[in-house]
Amino acid sequence: MSFIPLGGIIIIQFKEFTIADKPVLDDYFHQKRYEQADATFMNLFAWQYPYEIQWAEEDNVLYIRSGRGKQQFWLPPFSRRDGGFVAGLDRMKEWFDAHNYPLLMKGVTVPVVERLQKLCPDCYVVTPDRDNYEYVYLTQDLINLSGKKFRQKKNNLNHFRNQYMGYEYVPVTPEIFEECLAADARWMENRMDREIVGEDGDEMQGERLAIETIFNNWDALGATGGAIRIFNKIAAFSIGEMLNDDTAIIHFEKSDPAIRGLYQAINHEFIVHAWSHTTYINREEDMGLPGLRQSKESYNPDHYVEKFSVTLAK
Repeated sequence: MSFIPLGGIIIIQFKEFTIADKPVLDDYFHQKRYEQADATFMNLFAWQYPYEIQWAEEDNVLYIRSGRGKQQFWLPPFSRRDGGFVAGLDRMKEWFDAHNYPLLMKGVTVPVVERLQKLCPDCYVVTPDRDNYEYVYLTQDLINLSGKKFRQKKNNLNHFRNQYMGYEYVPVTPEIFEECLAADARWMENRMDREIVGEDGDEMQGERLAIETIFNNWDALGATGGAIRIFNKIAAFSIGEMLNDDTAIIHFEKSDPAIRGLYQAINHEFIVHAWSHTTYINREEDMGLPGLRQSKESYNPDHYVEKFSVTLAK
């Protein structure tokens, strides 16, 4: 690990993620039971270029930042059992002070907020970041779709099964990567044609790059995927991984929106085939998009991974 002196202080030098870094970051993320997508190597590695994410390590503390200059933010430091969360905070403050940037932490979960307030009740301004709350569901709820609250989901799923009786669910393997990317391209064209507010072309291109990054490193990342084929063409696919001992996380889900019930079908089939042994399914955040929020709420989450933005009090 290298450092850059700045104003008499040894400043942490960040770097890009490589596949070789996976065991190091996994070790940090396995120290505790983290529930958030930020605590997975796959997510950080896949999105590092679209979101300018980098990492550094010092004295058993992991630092992750996103963005550039005064617009950048850091995740709260991840510490090993023998590392120091408090020391990590101090080093973080030194870095921001040395660069004359305002300190900003995002992706701050409730346990970290509680720890910050216990350390120094008047030092931090904590603001809920509702657009980045992550949705966590009971696996059996998503499999069984029982009761009135899931009636519409089950109706859509049954409609799809009746209309497309010959559909096929297949695991995602290298043999169908190109077919999945072709399905994603069709999805992107549809979204661009409709000019969806709040999700521009750059965002979608960034997501495309993230999916390609995962496909290019599929085995090394330990990714799991499922797809639905209709009339010999991939119409939907989903990609996820285990997040912790009892939770799977869905990083990407793509589906032809013109086919009623297809979203319900890929969601249901993927969980039944890949994640039935889990207790929870994390389907990540809604990014403040009204349609996505409505969709995620309609699946009746068991709870949220609440996230906050944290700045220093003046």
